[in-house]
Amino acid sequence: MRKYIIAIVLLAIVLSCKKETKTEGYQPRFVVEGSIEQDGYANISITHNLPFYTRLDSAQIEEIIIKYAKVTISDGLEEEILTGSYDRKLFPYFFYKGSSLKGKAGRNYKLKIEYAGNILTAETMVPARKNLDSIWFENRDGMDRQLCIRFTDTPNEKNYYKIYTRLEKDPAFTRTLLSNQDDQYFDGKTLDLKLNRGAYNNLTQEYDPYFVAGDVVELKFATLPKSGFDFWQGFQNELLNAANPLMGSTNALKSNIEGNGIGIWCGYGSTIYRITAK
Repeated sequence: MRKYIIAIVLLAIVLSCKKETKTEGYQPRFVVEGSIEQDGYANISITHNLPFYTRLDSAQIEEIIIKYAKVTISDGLEEEILTGSYDRKLFPYFFYKGSSLKGKAGRNYKLKIEYAGNILTAETMVPARKNLDSIWFENRDGMDRQLCIRFTDTPNEKNYYKIYTRLEKDPAFTRTLLSNQDDQYFDGKTLDLKLNRGAYNNLTQEYDPYFVAGDVVELKFATLPKSGFDFWQGFQNELLNAANPLMGSTNALKSNIEGNGIGIWCGYGSTIYRITAK
C-alpha cells in the first residue's frame, strides 16, 4: 500500500486548498496512510500537506515527513507502540511498523497517532481473505501479455475487493487500472477480469498496461472493508478527474481519520500470487 502515499500527499495539497488563490487559505493537515493485513503487521506513513503554491524541493519534501510521532494500535485485547524505520527504496522513506500484533480476520483495530499536541484516531476491520479461482495471461500484440483473473463472490454477503500487481524486481505493489471492485453488480457470481497495469504514481503520463512475455509477476488480491473501499474509490475518481481537463475535483475524500488529518487506516485480507507471463 505504501506506494500510494506520494499521490495521497499531492491530492491532499489540492483538496485542502483547491478553491483558494492565496496560501492564506491553506489549512495544515496530517496525511496518514496505514494498513494492517491478515497475518501481517501494521505499517503507517505520516506526512503533512502543503499550500497549493509551495515550491517543492528536496528540503521541503524532507520536512513533510513526520518522524517523531507516537503511533499505537490496539485490537481491544493487546496494544502495540509501533517502531519507526527507514526504507530508502520508497517515498516517503520513513514508516511506523508493528512487530508483535498481527492482523486477524474479523477483528477491529484502532489506530492512535500523537504528535506535537495533535491526536489522530481511526478504526478498521480486517476482512477474511478471498482466493482466486484462476489466473492466466492472454496474448496481445507481439510479446505483450494481459493478466486475467477469475473469482467467485460469496453470495448474500457484502464484499469489496482491491487488486495490485508488481514485477518481481519492483519494491512495491501498484494498483491496477480501476482496481476497486464492489460486488453490488456481481453478488454471488463468478467474475472474469482483464487487468491493465496501473501507473506507478499519478505523475506518470505514459505507461504500458500490459506485461511482456517472460515477466515474473506478483498479483495481490485483497478484500477490504467499506471505509477502505470508499476512500480508494474516491481517490481513484480524483485521479481520473484530475487527468481530464473538462472535469474538476468536486468531492472530498472519504477519510476515516478523526482529528486534523486525512487519509486511510485500512485492514486487508490479502493473498499474493506469482505467475510468469508466457
